[in-house]
Amino acid sequence: MKGASTLISLLVAAIAGGLLLVLLRPDTPSKEASREQSDLSAESYVEETLGLRFKAAPEVRRVPMDIWLDRVRENLAAQFGPGGLARRSRALELMGFHEFSRQPMEKGLTALLSIGLRGWLDEREGDLLIANDFDEDQDEDRVILHGLLARLLLHQHAPVIIGRLSDDEWFAQSGLYSAIAESIKAKLREESRESFSLPTALITERESLLASLPIYLAALGELPQEQGMGRIFLETRLRTRSRTLQDLIEDPPRSTFELLGGDPSSIVPVTLPPPLPSQANQLEESLGSLQIQTLIEWMESYEQAQALALLWRGDRYRLFANASGDHLLWICRWETEAAAARASEILSRRNDSPGMPERHFTVLTREKTTIMINCADSQTLDTTRELMRESRAR
Repeated sequence: MKGASTLISLLVAAIAGGLLLVLLRPDTPSKEASREQSDLSAESYVEETLGLRFKAAPEVRRVPMDIWLDRVRENLAAQFGPGGLARRSRALELMGFHEFSRQPMEKGLTALLSIGLRGWLDEREGDLLIANDFDEDQDEDRVILHGLLARLLLHQHAPVIIGRLSDDEWFAQSGLYSAIAESIKAKLREESRESFSLPTALITERESLLASLPIYLAALGELPQEQGMGRIFLETRLRTRSRTLQDLIEDPPRSTFELLGGDPSSIVPVTLPPPLPSQANQLEESLGSLQIQTLIEWMESYEQAQALALLWRGDRYRLFANASGDHLLWICRWETEAAAARASEILSRRNDSPGMPERHFTVLTREKTTIMINCADSQTLDTTRELMRESRAR
């Protein structure tokens, strides 16, 4: 019986993967295939494509934009914690993402989950929110509905757990599931190519938003797009059959490093030394491979960013405070000493905005590790450097 059940599982996985491969194929489908798919309801179409069944009937709610925005903010607060986005904005600014000094992270993420969209999955409540004037008889809204139902179906079988995942893991899993939904939408647009021969107003609005966001957030918004790393990761693995769709859903990436093509088994967790009694720990997180690439590309070049992102082997940062202000300690591990030295050289470049308070800053290289320290005063900088020396001696 075990062999029979295994065979059935393999057949289901092969059928699901095959269906999505057909869906992703750029060739124009036959008239018969198009007619068979058009006869399916949106729910059935998504179920057949993904090889899954809805565990509960989809809940689709029409809401005004103010309700939508409230629900988005509630989800973000649940994921990042009270004040978590403000602390992340500050930590990322001290690393080199200077745009966060002008655009708070909460505002940008809220825009990313609302502007240029007609619907959104509330992962806490498990229902779909759509605009009051949503009309699924119109081609654009019909395509959008299929993508939303795909996200809901994935959520029912493999939910992204709000508030439990690290930033990098949350970005990776959300990026993959969004890429699956976007692939379905892309195929449906291809089948209705006359309606999408020119970019629609929504597509143009979305592109304008991504161009205006801080680069950190733009990188997240681009993951599921046609040339985005989440989409490339998905479609490459299905086309080469290196992974099945079922496998990807059951065992999604744990890090954006995997989305970029890296081997997740090579990541080594980084541990920060305990803060001193006089220091209040405000936040500890990891930047992750995707945002390492984003930062290096901003400071140096796309080619250098790609190379270093795949040589990243783990990082951890801490935002902390004492009587003199707030401070940052960031430790990043690399595959080689040469990569650590090159990263240190790039990250040492400072381009603080004019009129900003003076900061005390250094980047150290120790074998395969880069250490960034950014402090409000010289004494805390010296104390943190000594703390790093002591932790290394142990």
